[in-house]
Amino acid sequence: MSNQSRKLLNSKNLHPKHPAKPLYTNLTDKQFLTEVTHQWSQEFVRLRPDIPLLGSPERTLWRNVLESIDGKLFILEKIPSRKYDRKRRIAHTLQQLSVYGLKQIAPYALNVQGEFISLIDHGLWQICPFVEGLKLMRPDYAMEGWRGKKAASFLVAFNDICRRQKMTSPPPFFSIATYCRNLFALMEKNHPDLAVVYRPFMDHLENSFFSKQDHLPVSFCHGDFHPLNIVWGTQSIQAVIDWEFCGVKPELYDLANLLGCLGMEDPRSLWGPFVEALVAGLKTKERFSIESWKALPDLLLAIRFAWLNEWIRKKDLQMIRLEADYMQLLLSQHLFLPFAHLA
Repeated sequence: MSNQSRKLLNSKNLHPKHPAKPLYTNLTDKQFLTEVTHQWSQEFVRLRPDIPLLGSPERTLWRNVLESIDGKLFILEKIPSRKYDRKRRIAHTLQQLSVYGLKQIAPYALNVQGEFISLIDHGLWQICPFVEGLKLMRPDYAMEGWRGKKAASFLVAFNDICRRQKMTSPPPFFSIATYCRNLFALMEKNHPDLAVVYRPFMDHLENSFFSKQDHLPVSFCHGDFHPLNIVWGTQSIQAVIDWEFCGVKPELYDLANLLGCLGMEDPRSLWGPFVEALVAGLKTKERFSIESWKALPDLLLAIRFAWLNEWIRKKDLQMIRLEADYMQLLLSQHLFLPFAHLA
C-alpha cells in the first residue's frame, strides 16, 4: 500500500450527511478548485450545480459536475472513509474493463500519485468523466424495442470481456438466497405484519430456487443494471453507471434485475418490445446455460427482495405495498412469462 493510500485510510470525513452544497471546512471554493487541479494535473475552473446527475446520490457524501478550463465536464465525488477500499476496488475494476475494451463506461481518473482517490482537506475525493444523456420518458421507454437491443449488446460485450479476462471479486460470493433469508428473518423480528404478506414468496423460493442457486454458473456482473443506471442517447447507450454492487453473481443476474425493473415500471413491458429484443439478443448468442434460463423467473423474483429492502429502509409504505402486488403478479404469471420456457 502506498503512502497516499495510508493517508486516505486514516483520514476522517467531517460531513457524514449529503449537503446541498459542499462544505470545505477551511477552504474557499477557489482554494478547493486549486487543490483539485493540483491532484489531477488539470485546471478546473468552476462547479456546475446547474447540470443534473443520473444515478443514486446515496453512493457518495456529495457530488457535482466540475468544469475544466477547456470546457470538459467531470463528476466530482466525495466518499465516506468507510467505503475507501470498496470504492478503490470499483475504480480499479472500471479501469480494467476499459483497458479490456468495454467502451460504454466512465472510468475514474488517476491522480498525480497514480491513485484513484485523493485526500483534500480531510475528505476523500474522486473524479470521472461526465457523460451526457437524454432523460427517460417514463413509463413509455419500457416499451421501446431498440433499448432492449442496445442493452443486450452491452451485456454481451461485458460478459465476453469478463469471461475472457476471468474477472473476479473478493470473497465471499454474493448469495441471493442468503440475502433473502437474512432479510426475511429481520422482517419477522421487526415487521411481523410484513413477513406475513411476503411469506408466500419466500416459501416459493425456498421450494423451487434457493437449493439450485449455488449450482448456477456465475459471472462478473454489474449488480445494479437497470434503466436509470444507463445513460441513454438518441438510439444508443452512452454509458452504464453506478457500479457499487459489481461482483461475481449468477450469470443472468443483470438480466433478471433489468427485467424486474421494467416490469415494476409497467407490468405489460414484460411482454413488450423492450423485453422481447433484450431476451432475444442474449438468447441467440447461446452463451448462457440452460440451467440459468430455467432459473431466470425465480432469480427475478428473488432480486425483488433487494428492492423491498430499499423500500423498508426508506420507510416508503406505498412502494412496500406495490412491491407485494408486483411479486404476486410475478408469482401468479410465473409459467406465462415470455422468457419462462426459453431453456
